[in-house]
Amino acid sequence: LMTMQALGNAKVKSPTYIKFIREKLTKLDILGIVLTVVFLPIIIINMTLVIKGMINPEEVPMIFNRAPLIVISDSMTIDKEAGTGEFNKNDLIIIKKVDPSTLGKGDVVTYKGRDGDIITHRITDLITDKVNDQEVPAFETKGDYSPGYDFYPVRYEQIVGEYLFRLPKLGGVAMFLQTPAGVIVILLIPVIIVFAVDFLIKRKQQKTSDSKNAELEAEIARLKALQAEQQNKEKEQLNEQEKEESNE
Repeated sequence: LMTMQALGNAKVKSPTYIKFIREKLTKLDILGIVLTVVFLPIIIINMTLVIKGMINPEEVPMIFNRAPLIVISDSMTIDKEAGTGEFNKNDLIIIKKVDPSTLGKGDVVTYKGRDGDIITHRITDLITDKVNDQEVPAFETKGDYSPGYDFYPVRYEQIVGEYLFRLPKLGGVAMFLQTPAGVIVILLIPVIIVFAVDFLIKRKQQKTSDSKNAELEAEIARLKALQAEQQNKEKEQLNEQEKEESNE
């Protein structure tokens, strides 16, 4: 019972970092931190992909063995009734680097076609292909929504990565962010938000200040009126006393 009572009377103190945030950081500071946490990784990733793509235009730029790709065809369109497809046109898909020897039938892979196109289709069979009269491992691939199989076998060295997941409808946004205008926009958005919030905060503070000033002026006017009334009463009392004295 003593222990329970001691616990019940104990005072709970806020952690030091919460106290620091309350005392030292303004709402604008907190917003700046949040925007930095949200936008800085996006800016870094976007710039890294753009620079890597410029340095090695023939390669798919990756970060931490991951790469975003924009879907520009309907070959893997999702058909819920048929239970086929993995993503739709204008989706943003994420692929990961993979060891081709670990891939199997049914896996969705991204590969570099012999014409240089980057294609993401499903493996339908494990086959071989001839290179300098020698048989090498390869894959037969097909788009789920395509009428026929891909024309050429896909060799191990053509494999770029394996499909992980999609972000619906974000392909167009990702494509824009890789343009000079997109880079400028992504840099300006946090600045615009900070200035907009700063303006709103200052406007609110000004309204609060105006309201307090109006209340203060009203209170001063009330006190002046009371003071004038008191002075008038005192004058009246003095006048009455003088009349009484003169009558005597």
